[in-house]
Amino acid sequence: MSSAKNSTWDNIPGFNREKDQYVQLDLKQWLKDHRIEDQGESRGKENQPAAEDDGLDAVESQIVDWVNRRGRICRANVSGHLSDLERDLANMEDDDELRILENEVDEQKREAEIAIERGNDAGRSRLSDEKKLVREGSAEFERFRQRAGLTRIADYSHRRTALRYIVVCFVIEIILNASLLMEVNPFGLLGSTMQMALISCVNVVFLGLVVGELLRQRNHVAAWRKVVAWFGIVVAVMPVLAFNLAVGHFRNSMQASVNDPSADFLTLGNDALQRLVDGPLDLASFQTALLVLLGIACFGIGAWKWYQRDDAYPGYGQLERQLSGLKEDYKQAYQREQDGLEEIQKAHISKLEDIRHKLVVTQGKWREICIRGERLVQDYPTNLSQYQHDLDFLLEAYRTANKGARSLPLPPHFNDTVRVDDEILEPPLFTPPDKTSLAGVADKVNHAILALQEEYRVARRKYETLEEVTTQGTEKARELAA
Repeated sequence: MSSAKNSTWDNIPGFNREKDQYVQLDLKQWLKDHRIEDQGESRGKENQPAAEDDGLDAVESQIVDWVNRRGRICRANVSGHLSDLERDLANMEDDDELRILENEVDEQKREAEIAIERGNDAGRSRLSDEKKLVREGSAEFERFRQRAGLTRIADYSHRRTALRYIVVCFVIEIILNASLLMEVNPFGLLGSTMQMALISCVNVVFLGLVVGELLRQRNHVAAWRKVVAWFGIVVAVMPVLAFNLAVGHFRNSMQASVNDPSADFLTLGNDALQRLVDGPLDLASFQTALLVLLGIACFGIGAWKWYQRDDAYPGYGQLERQLSGLKEDYKQAYQREQDGLEEIQKAHISKLEDIRHKLVVTQGKWREICIRGERLVQDYPTNLSQYQHDLDFLLEAYRTANKGARSLPLPPHFNDTVRVDDEILEPPLFTPPDKTSLAGVADKVNHAILALQEEYRVARRKYETLEEVTTQGTEKARELAA
């Protein structure tokens, strides 16, 4: 075998470092290039090696040496590649980036703690005014309840419904009464509508509101308020009757002026007043009586609905709505501050999670390198046992060619199996370093995130909830009452 061919074949690796793959040799091509079978046949014709020879001949020795050399080169390549992997792991473990990330974790944690503390102090300061208003409003509300002996909650559930009834009564009185005035009104439907709009406003809106509020005052805890309320109701009913009777007599006056072309319209008011004084109940016609009854009925419905527009106890509903408004303002302000605090926490945790993501990527590379190295070691015995097969194949090819050309007996060692060197079959070591620093930085990131989450929960609890603030005001009122 030429030295040039030996050198060429020595340069063929048994292991590809770039692909982490073991490479098998093309033995048939090797036999052809080195003319192994030709040499076996040539030496066989010379009956060499001799029958009495008990050792390998030169060609056999060259084959054994070549296979062992190839095995050692392959083992060295695998061992060197594993050493490179160990060095890569060591570099990852002692990388400057790890120290930078570790310092960044400490810095982010400090910044987050300061930001949460500042946000907490600023938020509590901004909430102080709303909290004071709720506490004072709760105390005032509780004192009101105590003075009035109220144990129930305020009930103004009919507030919107009652307003609809009031509007309906107002419109109905305009329409119905306008139709009764239209026939006697010199201005027709438009004039009667304008008149009845004013009359309906007095009946349903003004007088109804006054009597509705007087009805509510009847429930006041103070006896004198009750007496005044009842007295006010009685007194208020009289103007209602007088007003609606005056409207009826005003219709009579318009009826008379329509029938009398010489009548002066400017004196209708005086005429109506005189009729009211002379005969308050002398309504003269069914239309007039109906006009008066409709006015009184709409007034009565309006007064009752004005009464239902709020809680039965005077001032209770209004005070409760006032407190509800303060509570709603506090709830919104409280939520804004909580959301702001959460945003601070999320922003800093997001930065820590970015660091953790980098570590996860690095840890993934670490595991990938470890898996590659361990797989190479595990696959080594299977792949390197191929060299024994290669040796058997090459020797068998040489001996077969030699045997076919011989005329004398074979040497005894032709029946023996030659073993490759044991050191070739021993797997190289792969001992990756412990990922102490890598795991340490990852633990530091996790601990920092947990610490910030706990810091955030503690900061949140420093904000007084609406229930706590309300309870403080209520208890203060009860203490003062006691």
